[in-house]
Amino acid sequence: MNCLSEINLRYRYLCAMAAAAAGRNAYFVLVAWIVVDASRSPAVVAVLLAAGSIAEFLTTNLGGSAADRFDRRLTCLVCDIFRLIIMGATFAGLACFDPIPVLVVSWLAYAVVDRTYLTALQALIPSIAAAERLMAFNSMSYIAMQVGNLLAALSTGILLVMVPERFGVLVPLFCFALSFVAISSRSWLVIRETGRKPIVRLRLSDVVPTALPSGPLLTSAAIYALIYAMGMLVNALASTLVIQQLKGTALDFSYPEAAWAAGSVAGCIGLLFLEPRSHRLVSHLALSGFILTGFILLQGLTMTIVQMTMLGVSYNVARVIIDVQVQRSVPSHMLGRARSQIHTLCVAIGLAVYGLIAVVGPGVEPSIILGCFGIVLMTVAFLIFCVSQRRETTAEGPRLSP
Repeated sequence: MNCLSEINLRYRYLCAMAAAAAGRNAYFVLVAWIVVDASRSPAVVAVLLAAGSIAEFLTTNLGGSAADRFDRRLTCLVCDIFRLIIMGATFAGLACFDPIPVLVVSWLAYAVVDRTYLTALQALIPSIAAAERLMAFNSMSYIAMQVGNLLAALSTGILLVMVPERFGVLVPLFCFALSFVAISSRSWLVIRETGRKPIVRLRLSDVVPTALPSGPLLTSAAIYALIYAMGMLVNALASTLVIQQLKGTALDFSYPEAAWAAGSVAGCIGLLFLEPRSHRLVSHLALSGFILTGFILLQGLTMTIVQMTMLGVSYNVARVIIDVQVQRSVPSHMLGRARSQIHTLCVAIGLAVYGLIAVVGPGVEPSIILGCFGIVLMTVAFLIFCVSQRRETTAEGPRLSP
């Protein structure tokens, strides 16, 4: 691969990542707003997101196996086609039927397809970036992702104010079409992935979800799973926090979403100049917990925007760290499976969080739920730190007096 081809390929990859992220976030903003507006209950949003997470939990290993066994670029293209079909069907369904049943079916189908797409797309990174450039290129890919999130949050919020809700589906539909164009470019033909064999028959291990990753990634994956659950919790409660507790509008709801994306970009830019060590995942767990507790004491749209910005920084730095760990420690032909195992653990913890929201959501303010979960994160971070310090002390052994 010559220098010009490599630059063009990376540009196409970043365009695909940005377009897919924009479509993903636009669709989420649309779904969350319509469901809250129709039901006036955070529990309904939590149940809807939990249903999508259950679908991911049951099928994520199948998607990871597909990314390992088939051509990853073609897997992305097939997923884009399915996402376009889902968006078109959702637009038609919102025009003809009650919105909540339509969005439930749409969200379930979308969750499975989108997870497979993201697994396959991120598994392509070692094929287009050298080992010493993994941290930088992963950071760039997340910058592209969050730029897409930022644009999607603002454009969808404005569109929901100006036109009927169903027309908001046109934003993710357009974004997924752009993703398809970027991935279908002939520039990708220079990639030569090795070590993968075509799947001959479906095995039980390709379908049944495995709850835990193996080897040295287990501790890092568990920490990241809690940070991931924090992101799921914020996604589930942000719309209710703005609409009901802060008495905001659809445009106001788009501001915290945009702030999260802006913070994510800032965090990834920082990683371009500073490569953190793996144990700093614990510090991001503690930082996320500390910020969440602030929702109890500091309320208002402005403070919510500041808090969402800080959470975006911590959340996406943690994502880059775990991605680089996986890419450096797992063979290329096993990346899809490794990522699916970590995601299975993340979704399992996230489902527990959604269950909690569904139970206590109607009677407890969103800020209280966020603050209590923050206390849990800080407690877990402290315990992990104490255990790691004790292990280091034990490994050093007793020292002789001089």
